[in-house]
Amino acid sequence: MESIHVIIADRSQLVRLGLTGILYRTGLSLTIREVSEPDKFIHSLQKEHNGLLITSRSFVSVCGTEAVKYVQNNRHRFYNVIIEDIECGPYNDIPCNERIYLNDSERTIYRKLQKYMQQLSDHGDQDRAGEEISQREKDVLKLVALGMTNKEIAEKLFISSHTVISHRKNITAKLGIKTIAGLTVYALINKLISAEDIK
Repeated sequence: MESIHVIIADRSQLVRLGLTGILYRTGLSLTIREVSEPDKFIHSLQKEHNGLLITSRSFVSVCGTEAVKYVQNNRHRFYNVIIEDIECGPYNDIPCNERIYLNDSERTIYRKLQKYMQQLSDHGDQDRAGEEISQREKDVLKLVALGMTNKEIAEKLFISSHTVISHRKNITAKLGIKTIAGLTVYALINKLISAEDIK
């Protein structure tokens, strides 16, 4: 399964560490990017294509109008969770899917975040099915269909075995085919290999 991308934007290291700890309790595969500097906020958002954005109202208020507009214009890319850490700010119209309050218990925060993490996990699996595989994944698929082991594929393509495994997971997720026999049939139908190539 592909990692769920999470951005935690807040100047407080304590807040960032606490949220990171709660998120890892979900047991899902996560890639967490922590942002503590307002000038790096938009750059971090531009690097991620979808996922979960957790930021405090006080952090967004120091980021300025450009950051707020970016969040508003890209709200379809993220589930946005706002930490309500100030009574009122200049940007009360920031779009958000969920609010976390300073007096929320750890259990309440976990429940609020887990709901969106599960949705991202489910959507990731659904969105990848039918997605086109890359040229490198085709190279790996061809060699899998020819009966090569991960180690042999790694040596042939000059990549690590870990990278081969990662490509194979992506291929399986994108094609929705879990067996080597199924992948071989796919490779034959799509002319990645011919019947004569199979040992």
